[in-house]
Amino acid sequence: MALVKDSAIVLRRLDFSETSQVLAVFTRAHGQQRVIAKGVKRSTKTRTGIGIDLLEKGDIVFSARPGKEDRLATLTEWRQRDGYRHLRDDLARMYAAEYAADVTVQLTEAHDPHPGLFDTLDAFLRGLEKLPPADALSTYLWRMLREIGLRPQMDACVSCGRETTDDELLFFSSHQGGAVCRDCEPSVVEKRRLSRETALLLSHANEAVSGRAFPLLDYHLREMMGRPSKLSALVRRAFGVRHRA
Repeated sequence: MALVKDSAIVLRRLDFSETSQVLAVFTRAHGQQRVIAKGVKRSTKTRTGIGIDLLEKGDIVFSARPGKEDRLATLTEWRQRDGYRHLRDDLARMYAAEYAADVTVQLTEAHDPHPGLFDTLDAFLRGLEKLPPADALSTYLWRMLREIGLRPQMDACVSCGRETTDDELLFFSSHQGGAVCRDCEPSVVEKRRLSRETALLLSHANEAVSGRAFPLLDYHLREMMGRPSKLSALVRRAFGVRHRA
């Protein structure tokens, strides 16, 4: 049974018993991993057992059985490096961070490493201390979509290839992969109206993305995952989102 050392961020946690937890962690070199932390909540005479918290970053050691990657690995060591304490000071920050964790755990595959995405997630969680949560989250989602190959095409119609940046009437289809012009729209089943402002915003976006794009990104992720994130309504309320992009 090999021991694996890596850096990790906790994306999900579940109390398994009075003293143990099951964690979904996103590691830098080994991708998403599901581990059981046995006895991590057990108190001793010198320490109170509180377990490992959601959205902690730390150094992890876990045991993996070759050929049995579908089974839970066993956590053997965890050393916290960053608790991102500023997230607990503001609900909008916390909701944004939990939303990012939820969609990341759903859209990344187990054992599929994305070191660039790990660094981007870490930078996003640290950046929430100073950046507006809507802008920080939208930027992270845009970068994540590029990393996992689901970033939509926004500067041209995905059906006919015609540039759409000057069109006043546009649509967006998540299943088709981007913007759709009004000539091609009738043949597309899954779609929603797309404002010219959002189309231009994302057409020219490289790294940083305004929070105004969040409603569209939230819709795209919902379609890709087959259901909305459980944090979607809370984030929309915290961001003051009341209409479509």
